[in-house]
Amino acid sequence: MPIELITEAFKNLDFQSDEDLKKIIADLDHFEIARRLHELSQEHKLKVFYLLDNDKKRQNFLYETDMDSRQEIQENIDQDYFAALLDEMPEDEATDIIQELSGEAQEEILSKMEVKDAEIIKDLIRYGEETAGGLMTPHFNKVFFEDRAGDIFTKIRRETNKEIPPYFYVVDDKDRLMGFFKLKDLMNIQTSALANEFIRPSTPKVDINDPCERVAQIMGQENLSSLPVVDNNNIIQGIITFDDVIRSMQDSASEDIYTMVGTSKVDPFAKKIGNKIIARAPWLFTTFVGGLVSAWILGNYQATLADFAAVIFFIPFVIGLAGNIGIQGATVIVRGLATGDIQKENLAMVIKSEVSVGILNGVIFGSLCGSLVHLTAETYLNIDPVLGWVVGTGIILAVSIASLLGSLAPIIFINLRIDPAISTGPIILVINDIIGLAIYLATAAYFFAQI
Repeated sequence: MPIELITEAFKNLDFQSDEDLKKIIADLDHFEIARRLHELSQEHKLKVFYLLDNDKKRQNFLYETDMDSRQEIQENIDQDYFAALLDEMPEDEATDIIQELSGEAQEEILSKMEVKDAEIIKDLIRYGEETAGGLMTPHFNKVFFEDRAGDIFTKIRRETNKEIPPYFYVVDDKDRLMGFFKLKDLMNIQTSALANEFIRPSTPKVDINDPCERVAQIMGQENLSSLPVVDNNNIIQGIITFDDVIRSMQDSASEDIYTMVGTSKVDPFAKKIGNKIIARAPWLFTTFVGGLVSAWILGNYQATLADFAAVIFFIPFVIGLAGNIGIQGATVIVRGLATGDIQKENLAMVIKSEVSVGILNGVIFGSLCGSLVHLTAETYLNIDPVLGWVVGTGIILAVSIASLLGSLAPIIFINLRIDPAISTGPIILVINDIIGLAIYLATAAYFFAQI
């Protein structure tokens, strides 16, 4: 692996010159090195960066590596050189890097960049990172509605050093989007035809504030590799390409998964041990507090547990089943919201469906477990068969509440402007455990009080 070869080369640094190291690094995949750069010390990260043999590789290297490593490099290189590197990068990628900097650092870097590039990046920074505006590139094939097919084709042939783009976007004299056509459309039309005469009848597009999930949804439905981004006046601002969408969706999915388990949202493998502890400790503290509350609940039912100790045997079963069903409902809702499959129109139906599924599962497993306990309680546990009613009813009630909580939690978190992925993380797990335990013990106390 590249990183192991580099690590070994640094160990033998006394026996190798910079030229030897440069040759080793040049023969390796710099993308792979960037993804595992966090395994090296800060000194060695900078060394690898400088030993890359051209600026194009350094730009890719900065963009592909983890945020902590990127900031370490950025803070220890000449800022004029850093600005020059960003100048030559695609504006959307440069924007992603600049957005990680503090406000003062952003202003400093932008002041050192070319005015034209700086202005474009300032415009892109105004939009959210995971919106169409934040992901778009301002460079696209703009064609005016009165341009002739022959003139468009001639212009393409002159730009032989550029890759031929697949889509062309037709605008009116105020830059309002009228439609689009593909390169093959241009090849099969008369040279005298005007652009507005052979545009496609429908033009898929996204609003500048649309979230990345909506962009991905439209792109998938229309089977297009890029989409035009327009403002409220239908004026085209840029285009968003599939590679930017894929990267953003991967980052968003990773962030949701790490949030669900209560760990660092960004580059968890690249974090130092101390930073990992700081990132995870608050979530573990939530579990700690939940344990104290659970202990307090158990203490309140001490008399019931003392007289009917067999109740304790089924506590893990009840809270485990309730927790799993609650998480299933929350995960389905969070995923549906992320992909755009759940909208305001079908939200109530989806929640009703998930709650119904949860309750029915509770009834099935509650009845099954309750019946088995009822039939075997006297023989094997030497306790009143009413324990079966306790276990069965406790499961049904705990699972029903957990299902309702799991399905509604993502919506509540969204309304509070909190990442809904938290609703499938440690907080909801702990709440489900506490509620499930309280319901089960309250059920046990009620039934055994009737004996």
